Amino acid sequence: MIRYLLCFTVLISYVLPQTVAADRPNVLFIIVDDLNDMPLHPTGKPYVPTPNFDRLARQGVSFTNAHCNDPICAPSRSSMFTGLYPQTSSLYWFEDYRQNAILKNSKTLTEHLATNRYNVYGVGKLYHGFQDPKGFYANRGPAGNIGPWPWDGTKANQRGFIPHPQQMYFYADDADPDMDYKWEHTFGPLSMIPEYAVDQANNIPGYKGWRLSGQPWRYVSDDDRDAMPDEVNAAWAADVLQQNHKEKPFVLFTGFSRTHTPLYAPQKYFDMFPLDEIEVPKAWLKGDLKDCAPSLGNTSLYAFRRYQMLFNHEDRPELFKQWLQAYMACVAFIDDQVGTVLDALEASPHADNTIVFLTSDHGFHVGGKDALYKQTLWDSGTRIPFIVSGLEGMPKGVTCEQPISLIDVYPTFIDLCDLPLDPHQGRSGYPLDGHSIKPLILDPADSAGKWTGPEVAITALPGKDHSQHREHIGTLYPHFSVRAKDWRYSLTSDGQEELYFYINDPHEFVNLANKKKYAPIKAYFKEQLIHLRDGDNWLEISSLPTIELSAFEIIAETKGKSSLTFGETVVADIDAAGWTPVRIRVAGNRSQVWLDQQVYSDKIYENDLSAGKLTSSDMQLRNIRIRKL
Repeated sequence: MIRYLLCFTVLISYVLPQTVAADRPNVLFIIVDDLNDMPLHPTGKPYVPTPNFDRLARQGVSFTNAHCNDPICAPSRSSMFTGLYPQTSSLYWFEDYRQNAILKNSKTLTEHLATNRYNVYGVGKLYHGFQDPKGFYANRGPAGNIGPWPWDGTKANQRGFIPHPQQMYFYADDADPDMDYKWEHTFGPLSMIPEYAVDQANNIPGYKGWRLSGQPWRYVSDDDRDAMPDEVNAAWAADVLQQNHKEKPFVLFTGFSRTHTPLYAPQKYFDMFPLDEIEVPKAWLKGDLKDCAPSLGNTSLYAFRRYQMLFNHEDRPELFKQWLQAYMACVAFIDDQVGTVLDALEASPHADNTIVFLTSDHGFHVGGKDALYKQTLWDSGTRIPFIVSGLEGMPKGVTCEQPISLIDVYPTFIDLCDLPLDPHQGRSGYPLDGHSIKPLILDPADSAGKWTGPEVAITALPGKDHSQHREHIGTLYPHFSVRAKDWRYSLTSDGQEELYFYINDPHEFVNLANKKKYAPIKAYFKEQLIHLRDGDNWLEISSLPTIELSAFEIIAETKGKSSLTFGETVVADIDAAGWTPVRIRVAGNRSQVWLDQQVYSDKIYENDLSAGKLTSSDMQLRNIRIRKL
């Protein structure tokens, strides 16, 4: 009898966790690159039919005030998959999160799922670039790919990233010959076969046709061609959904690369939007930057130069409309790929036990605010589609206006999938910055008041020249913006402000920040922004701590010549005439010092700074606050 009881106990120990796991929902998470809010059919933008986005919206809740936390691919995705704000990690730019002092020690969402009895599948662009931690997938499909590409026949360009030869006029001497990233500005239907002519003087062999991943990519017509990468990835995801998955529940992360530029798509999607039927909103031709914060409306930055590039050609008056047609065509193309995946789910045995998320990594300007890109703190840059369906007991075909952001994805997975709390415990040690949106999914009006998140969604943006030549100096000057239900307040690194009221001003034409009438409202949202920006883990102290630290940030006032040593390394060497605000951040192999809100020093060391105590024999500090990183 004892032997049988022992066997039964062992059997239960193995079977019970799997039984519990099998009761948990599956999740299909679809994320689209560079997709703005067009699938939500907002007023003031051209209408793009998206029947598959609409189908999902009818089945669930559309969050109409959802935002990214940094309108740039890499930091947005790194923040989402680690659940930590850019201002928590100090990763604001195209840096590798695996090299970040905080994020490299954190537990990604895919790892947390895989180590807690979920089979994780992934296809397409999920993490940025080659940063995907592939070891945690039950199966990983093809990566993201924004091809096919033109080719000039040279070995250096055999994998793409060159512009279309029929659109080299973009970079004429009288246009913008110094424009960076020439490959991402060109656009058109795949029927516009590229042909680079032989140029012996410049060692260009020439080539006619499309290329993908260094190989010929065949196109004869829309009905006789090779599949685009997003089509291949949609089919891969559809195949995963058709499988049984009896052993464990699954999470399928599906990333689509369009609408990332260059905007190439099959001809039929361009045919959906005849040029003479496209109405360009007057708001996009207004020239609306006069009362913007100068740091945010600096027309030398990339987004504004791309917009102006389309108007530099008097002999091509339709060029802007043609570009807009291309973006709309790519939105329609992606909607079809979403349809492939949703059709497969509905025909699968998992249709009744799968929660679906559909979103984007950030917004994208297609003309508003004189911009043609991401990387802004206005609604077109931060606002994203965010639709959820499939949760038992949720309403269908409704909207939620509560501001949320991608930082809420990780805690929502924990809530829906019954995962352990505090995934970074024992690793980086950081609590997740977001909040589960499950209460809002079940009650979009939040009539029971169960939403525990903030009233606003916060977005960070690296300042300075944050687009050109991949200069990372902008990460030292981050700007921030918070989006409420009807308001947006922005605060730049040098104190400039913006305030918009969307009920009266849906296109953000009128900056109210300098009007006395709105000073109380501005102060109200500024307080919320600062709290979300700086966090609540600060400790007020009277002198430097004597405990050993591994990474830290100090805000204080200092005066005179002084230095601060961490372990055996001088991390701050300061000369301040009078009592001056100072901020010192030390993490990994980097020490940064801001004096009077300006960058004072930024040092990179060969190795990570080892844990140690803070010492200073001459530093005068007062009003000290410190937080561990």
